Amino acid sequence: MNDIEKISKLISGLNKHDINKFLNEILTTSEIEALTKRWRIMQMLAGGKCTQREIAALLGVSLCKVTRGAKILKTPNSITKKILERENHGKHNSK
Repeated sequence: MNDIEKISKLISGLNKHDINKFLNEILTTSEIEALTKRWRIMQMLAGGKCTQREIAALLGVSLCKVTRGAKILKTPNSITKKILERENHGKHNSK
């Protein structure tokens, strides 16, 4: 079992508040900002309303980071894509 699997297992039983607290305790402000920005890239790519260049400009990130995200979404069985689809499905159902 690798370290990510161990951490996932350890926090899987925590509630949202405690997971948030845990992440804020072990990650720096810049790491949280980077993670948040990467997630926003993925959301914008999945939304399909902006080009990769527009996303890079809007978020102030390199085109390389956006391209990496696009590649992840094109990967068969991408868990990130599944999570985004679940997130978008929930948004559509709550309207």
